Amino acid sequence: MKKFKALKITGVIIGVILIFTAGFWLGLDFTYKFNINLPKFDQIFSKAGSGDSSSTGNSKNESELSVKALEQTIDSVSKEALTPKTKEELVVAAINGILDSLGDKHSEYFTRNQYTKIMESYQGIMSGGIGVVVTMNDNKEAEVVKVIKGSPSSKLDIKQGDLIKKVDGADISGLSLEEVVSKIKGPVDTEVNLTFFRPEGKKTFDLKIKRGTFAVPNFDAEIIEGNIAYVQYYDFQEGGAQQLEKELDGLIAQGAKGIILDLRDNLGGVLDDAVYLCDLFLDNGTIVTVKGRNNGKDSFEEFKAKEGKYLDIPLVVLINGYSASASELTAGALRDSKRALLIGEKSYGKGTVQALHILSDGSGIKFTTAKYFLPSGESIDGTGIIPDITVKLDAQSKSDVQKERAIEEIKKLIK
Repeated sequence: MKKFKALKITGVIIGVILIFTAGFWLGLDFTYKFNINLPKFDQIFSKAGSGDSSSTGNSKNESELSVKALEQTIDSVSKEALTPKTKEELVVAAINGILDSLGDKHSEYFTRNQYTKIMESYQGIMSGGIGVVVTMNDNKEAEVVKVIKGSPSSKLDIKQGDLIKKVDGADISGLSLEEVVSKIKGPVDTEVNLTFFRPEGKKTFDLKIKRGTFAVPNFDAEIIEGNIAYVQYYDFQEGGAQQLEKELDGLIAQGAKGIILDLRDNLGGVLDDAVYLCDLFLDNGTIVTVKGRNNGKDSFEEFKAKEGKYLDIPLVVLINGYSASASELTAGALRDSKRALLIGEKSYGKGTVQALHILSDGSGIKFTTAKYFLPSGESIDGTGIIPDITVKLDAQSKSDVQKERAIEEIKKLIK
């Protein structure tokens, strides 16, 4: 199984992601989105240093003393350390240190620019990108997951599995995925030179790609084989399932008797979208349970199915090793409810929830706040979902044997 941290970079999507989300990439992630306004560090420090002797006497709250100590450290180091650092750099280092202390592989700090682009990716907007979804693989290499249709990269010879080695001639080894993405993205109509390595054939090649602005669709849908609605659901965006509902109404009116929901290479996204999509096919029972912490207390939230719309139409779901987070929740919920047949390969195995917070300067942080559980009570974190019918896709094959098997099985269910 490929283990990865993912960023949509449709332009490098950036990611992601994310959320429950993600995706945001980020994707990858399945992330709750909390847009809260936190006070700036200097405001916190000012408050901590002032104290209120009328109510507390000479004693100070321990948390205020701790924040004051942090302020003093940043001030002293910025003025006297042999290695020069600005206060802004030290504040970012402090934030990263706090996140690192969690031992949470999904925790991250985002600059204002990165956070803005994350929000754009959740809304299906991309500007200044090239149209490639990438992940950081086991070897910490930027690996192409897929190319977005209609993007600048869709006209070029870029394939899943290609590795990005250089950006504008600069080696990107050792850089984080966010840093790679920020180097690739840029002003619309400017060009970026990328050096790729294709493991198949051990081929290295350069491509000059013009950055553009384009929509990032979260799904494509069409009628195939005369009476099958085939839906490629790329990621879970805000309002995506509502749009799919309208599309399915049209396809069923055109004679669709069965549905294939393709969640392969879907890195995740927004929780609400995953729940809404599942609810289209269910009329009762639990879709997902989320257990974690919120406002300093243990939290528990259970999402129940309401009256579904497509309860009787046969449904097959395709998954693979790039199906992560929200796509796994969807596949698992439909499987546990005996509503869909799963075909393909074992999914990635991400069963945690991240919160995405915006800070007062426009930057942001993300960290794990909960775990989600399927209707069966199962957590798939680290294990993934094994399909009902395993079909491995041979990279050398010119045909999509997984899709062909899905067509075969949906035809049986229609009959």
